[in-house]
Amino acid sequence: MSSTAPTHVTSIRDLVRDPDRPVRALEAIVRIHLAKDPPELLDMLMSATLAIGATASVYTAAIPEDGDEPSSFSLFACHPGFAHEQYWQGTFLEHPWFQFARTHTTPGTDQQISLQQGPDAAAIELARQYGFRSCLVVPTPSGADVDRVDMLCVGSSDESAFEGEGARIARALVRSLAAELHDWLSAHLKRRLQESARLQVKDVRLLALEWEGLGSKQISLRTGLSVASVDSRFQRINTRLRCANRKASARRAAAHGLLEPTATSLPSKWRPAK
Repeated sequence: MSSTAPTHVTSIRDLVRDPDRPVRALEAIVRIHLAKDPPELLDMLMSATLAIGATASVYTAAIPEDGDEPSSFSLFACHPGFAHEQYWQGTFLEHPWFQFARTHTTPGTDQQISLQQGPDAAAIELARQYGFRSCLVVPTPSGADVDRVDMLCVGSSDESAFEGEGARIARALVRSLAAELHDWLSAHLKRRLQESARLQVKDVRLLALEWEGLGSKQISLRTGLSVASVDSRFQRINTRLRCANRKASARRAAAHGLLEPTATSLPSKWRPAK
């Protein structure tokens, strides 16, 4: 979890008043992929947030692991006090914003987020104290059957920032920012898991076939390996990924972006023409 404080604040309404503002915001957003590490990503998130005209933002992702509790990745581009006080209220994965992201595929404002219990109201009130008097929550789905959930919440000190003038432009920019953050995190998680588990190309191929639902005999036919070799390789993979079984290993690999198809892995009829 990382946090930072904004240096200056403009207005989302300026997106309409100043035609150059959306261009400058897009320039900040497209730089996201250049971040070398999470601290630099946080700085770029803060720059993009301010360029849009927002006051603060939070990006968080729940990443499935082998077990009941997912790991999380969070960036707080806002006053550090918010991250500190929110920590004492409970995990951010229980926050009303994140619960909205779990159950929706399209963005919603604070007006569309239902509060189910007392702690929800307290969490929203705390956020309002730190620049989220109005907000837009953008879920970023990770694809079918992948349990990873990403969410970007961009806030404003203006009560009606995402409902009034400039809201349509702001929504488009925030959705673009969420997509760039999602792609950066996917690449980061993939690289980190490959390095820590020392997975080879053949290992990833086996995990992809397991993710398709194939058994050892079917994988044997696809790869030319014996059934015994397939089972032996999966035992090694499970150990390196620290998972109880091959199904859990494939699930973790998918959540970390390792099983995303590339142009060379697609069937020839689906590959782009050269």
